[in-house]
Amino acid sequence: KASPSGSSSSTDRPASVGRHEAVAVGTPPTRDAGQTGGDPVVVGRIVRLHGKDGAVRVRVESDHPQRFIPPARFRTGLPDAPLLVLRSVRAPSGDPIAEFAGITSAEQAARLVGADLLIKEGERRDLEPGEYWPDQLIGLVVRVGSDTVGVVEDLIEAPQDRLAVRCENGALAEVPFVEPLVPEIDLAGGWIRLDPPEGLLGG
Repeated sequence: KASPSGSSSSTDRPASVGRHEAVAVGTPPTRDAGQTGGDPVVVGRIVRLHGKDGAVRVRVESDHPQRFIPPARFRTGLPDAPLLVLRSVRAPSGDPIAEFAGITSAEQAARLVGADLLIKEGERRDLEPGEYWPDQLIGLVVRVGSDTVGVVEDLIEAPQDRLAVRCENGALAEVPFVEPLVPEIDLAGGWIRLDPPEGLLGG
């Protein structure tokens, strides 16, 4: 998540940067940011095998410390393993090593490699004041003062998160996601206000 101070931590990250487990900046939202519905949210991905007993390495895409504590349950979308129950997890170095109930051989685990670990939107953690789900931000109209200058096309996660803004002239600008540059977000109104230095948006 991004914060006004510029620090960041890991968030729920789908491949399309559609649904994450939170970023933070600026003015609190003007409507309740709690999530409803059941669309899937990616909280991790099984990236490779570990050993011969069914363990796998998981790339975590969540900043929620309770997300990967046994017996956490994850949907996968896989026909042979639609629901995985976490049996154990350890993180000696790099991606955590996870074991799932019923997965006891490398052959079984190999079928899981590449699978996303999913939860429902409503299972995401509660937002703190000033935090936003990235899927709340993508698609917002971008204003500078009272002028409309573009739309938020993406959230780029990095040591300093950035908004990818598609400007009205077709150019793509990257705006650091920090309070001085993003002083106001109106989710209900569908817009975000920037205060960019000259030249940041190519104008």
